[in-house]
Amino acid sequence: MTTPGPRTFTGTEARLLLRRARTAALGTMNLDPAGPYVSLANIATDPSGHPIIFISKLAWHSRNILARPEGSLMVSEIPVSGDALTGPRVTVMGHFEPVPAAEIAQRYAHHHPTALAYLDFPDFSFWRLIPQKIHAVAGFGRIETMEPNEVFLPENIVAAVMASADSAILHMNADHADTVGLYAERLLGGGPGEWQITSIDPDGAHLQERERVLRLNFDRPAEKGDDLRQAFVSLAQKARRFDGNTSEK
Repeated sequence: MTTPGPRTFTGTEARLLLRRARTAALGTMNLDPAGPYVSLANIATDPSGHPIIFISKLAWHSRNILARPEGSLMVSEIPVSGDALTGPRVTVMGHFEPVPAAEIAQRYAHHHPTALAYLDFPDFSFWRLIPQKIHAVAGFGRIETMEPNEVFLPENIVAAVMASADSAILHMNADHADTVGLYAERLLGGGPGEWQITSIDPDGAHLQERERVLRLNFDRPAEKGDDLRQAFVSLAQKARRFDGNTSEK
């Protein structure tokens, strides 16, 4: 029996690509005419990394999901120049389940601030893609099919980190606003502004300045609340010694 080698594209890399993504190709099963249907949707992730969409009942993809919840999402990072197919992309296949707005609306709006204008519209609803398989292509020879437990974070880790998330956000914004600005300007190329941390998960944080949103990833996933402090300290040290030749995704 052959022992599988190391992944050429890891579950963590796949999850972080989902975290960074703002839009996705959304695949559902169309009713009339019958067959696959692909549309464009804004995307966010829950603290575990599962994709979240916020869609109107007027859209075909909503009608399709209500009739048949099976579906998929593909996110990608297209290079600025050259062959678009050299950029990484991740497809999550599974089925959609509704998510109560009280559970996810604030986090979604931190990723998509313009959604605040229609969060209360009665025909819009949140859906979580429950994964069955994940397929990743990250360039020549880097093709992987993964199980959900390789990509998405377990509930015990998520709960341990999220218990400290709100206090960490308040502390960073109130006591270390200058450092938050350094994250945005030096590590993420966001330019000057009154940047604030708006949400945290075990993989990192979202920074916002008006309607500008940036994703800041930790050097490694946090596994408990106490890890958040060291994660932010490590990124602060990196930002202060930034030489202008590197960037942090």
